[in-house]
Amino acid sequence: MFGFLRKKPLRLVPFAEAPPRGFTPLLCDGVSAHHLPSFAALLELHARLQAEHPDRRVLATLDDLGQAFYTSGHGVDVHELDDTAGHDLSALPAAAFEDGRHLGWFSTPAEFPLRLANLKARAREVEFDQVVGLLDWETTGDANDPVTVNGEPDAALRLDREKEVLFQFVPVTAAADLIAAFPNGYFDADLNPMQNHALARRLETAHGLELFGIGSRFLAFRRAAPLDGETARAVAGELAAFYAGTPPGRAEALARLLTGRDWLLLRYTES
Repeated sequence: MFGFLRKKPLRLVPFAEAPPRGFTPLLCDGVSAHHLPSFAALLELHARLQAEHPDRRVLATLDDLGQAFYTSGHGVDVHELDDTAGHDLSALPAAAFEDGRHLGWFSTPAEFPLRLANLKARAREVEFDQVVGLLDWETTGDANDPVTVNGEPDAALRLDREKEVLFQFVPVTAAADLIAAFPNGYFDADLNPMQNHALARRLETAHGLELFGIGSRFLAFRRAAPLDGETARAVAGELAAFYAGTPPGRAEALARLLTGRDWLLLRYTES
């Protein structure tokens, strides 16, 4: 029938067959998902891939992959997350060197533990309380407050416009450490990778919400069981205090929205 567009089927392509092309190298193996239509589909695929890789944590990209690659690369650079100082480089592959000298950035899976060590060392200096109040609850006209974002995740993420969504298989045990696989937060008004790490640690330890997604603006969390009413109110109350300028009644609205859900989306950027 003319004018009828059939939805393309989901297609998974291993990195080994077609490595993702972006502004910065990825250090972990994974798959690219093409034609992922929605956040619900992302959640379903993430759960499936996580079950298939129990010895790894699976990290998904979220909104605006091209921008997320760009800010990740600059975030790694400005925060010196690929610093080789103090690390033993003797076991690294030849691809990490040129004319006997390290390239100056990490580009191989063998270097992921070095990136992770750098992130964790810098993140130890950042406490959750230091991050509270750095971001506003919302910016005028952007519909980016937590209630709107969690009420309409597809509108926030626009996954149907993404050419591909990446799922990395990351050798970490703590969910917050997934940030080392795709560090983000580069602009001055945004949370940086270490501040995102502090936020992720807090949500994981206090509420069982484990980081599983990073985009150009958003972080995604999920937990083993849906949030009951009491836990949802605790999460919503903490987030209302975390963001500056939270309007009255918004914590209660967020709690109602989160009750019965096992996921959470949060903006980590100014807008």
